[in-house]
Amino acid sequence: MTQYALNDRGSLEVITDDYYDTEILRLMDNLRFDREQHHDGLAHLVPEPDNPHAPGSIAVWVDGLKIARLSAEDSRRYLPAIARVVVSGHDPVVPVRVWATMRGKAGQVRLESRAVLSIARPDQLFPLNACPSRAALLPQGPTLKVLDEKDHAEYLHSILPVSGEGRVILTLEANRHRQPDGTETDSVDVLHDRRVVGRLSTQMSEQLAPVVRYAFERDKLTAAWGTIRGNAFELSLSVQTARAEDLTPSWFEQLPHGLPPLVPEQEHYELEDAYRPSHAEKHPESRRPAAPAPEDPAPSARNAPRREAQRRPARRRAGSSSAPRSPRAPRAQKGPNQRIGWLIGVLGALVLLAGVVLLFVRPVLGILGLLLGGSLAFCGLYLARLDGAGQPVPARHPALDQDPAPLEESAPLEDSQPRPASSDARAQDPEPEAAADAAGPDSPGEGYDWAPQRAPRRAARETEGS
Repeated sequence: MTQYALNDRGSLEVITDDYYDTEILRLMDNLRFDREQHHDGLAHLVPEPDNPHAPGSIAVWVDGLKIARLSAEDSRRYLPAIARVVVSGHDPVVPVRVWATMRGKAGQVRLESRAVLSIARPDQLFPLNACPSRAALLPQGPTLKVLDEKDHAEYLHSILPVSGEGRVILTLEANRHRQPDGTETDSVDVLHDRRVVGRLSTQMSEQLAPVVRYAFERDKLTAAWGTIRGNAFELSLSVQTARAEDLTPSWFEQLPHGLPPLVPEQEHYELEDAYRPSHAEKHPESRRPAAPAPEDPAPSARNAPRREAQRRPARRRAGSSSAPRSPRAPRAQKGPNQRIGWLIGVLGALVLLAGVVLLFVRPVLGILGLLLGGSLAFCGLYLARLDGAGQPVPARHPALDQDPAPLEESAPLEDSQPRPASSDARAQDPEPEAAADAAGPDSPGEGYDWAPQRAPRRAARETEGS
């Protein structure tokens, strides 16, 4: 069967993870653990209407091995186009890349694989025009812009499809043009149905001109895939072809046509049975098992975050009802550096404004004023922020503001002789002093200076003793 190269401007992932492990291992020789390898090849698409595992699917064959199949949805979309090629007596082919690696999980060896076809959408698999019968079709490759296509806009608009995009077959013709200085350069013209529609750049013409002449010497035209895009106002034309250095020796030997004629489109195509089982389809027990699902955590572990979340609001509510709110810490006092910083910042802003005014009268002085004013403003802001970043002044503990009068009223009197209130308080208050001296880290007055409170009491006792 003659190979029919479908449009490969797209990608489609296929199924490789159930019945095709044996064939993939044969295709990907010397696989290593945890080291992914890939294989580039030419995929043959074979419709299998009699497949018992996936009826109506399209199998993917690479190097005589059945390594994948299209999904049910993709098979339904691509089957009319693939069946048309098969009924015409040709073999539809597209490029494919296969990835595979060996994994060791839970003491078991497992194969991981995937494959992607380079294939366009079903409505763009075939070109809008026919390929000349005696043409050698170049392999598809990078996109090359066609120059001077606007000079042929009227004709190109006549072949532009209603969808605004379509694939076409273009032919290349090599010519030599004499420059005004007497030198000759290669120029490759682009034709559509024997009508010039543009040209390639000088650099690409120099690369492809020898290939075009090689085919012409063997009574062959050189054809290439192209894409036309546009609307009623503008359009573009490009060529997708491999570079000259990327062409294989077999292409120069065979000069393949690549796009033989097809039967007219039909609503239904009669396909012959073409199902050939893979090793796992013959022996279902060797089918690749499904990937293990991630381990489900224990119910207690799953419910722990929920229980913790339910407890947190209760704790906050209990804490808010029982514990009194702590008084808000007062703001830090403004130090001298902060005031100086703000003054310098204001001065810098004034100098900056003066520089802006002088910029229109005396540019040199204006620029100096801008620099000086900006520097002063930034320095002032830096000093202000540096001084304002200090710790806030600690608040005075409430125990220090209590009035000692209640202590004097509750203390028992030893005699009925009147005594001065200060002397009674001094005589009956030796223990608070000792308690204050022995205050531990958990006492309410921790971190505060008790010396100013004890000094008047010591002075009063010394005076009374003397």
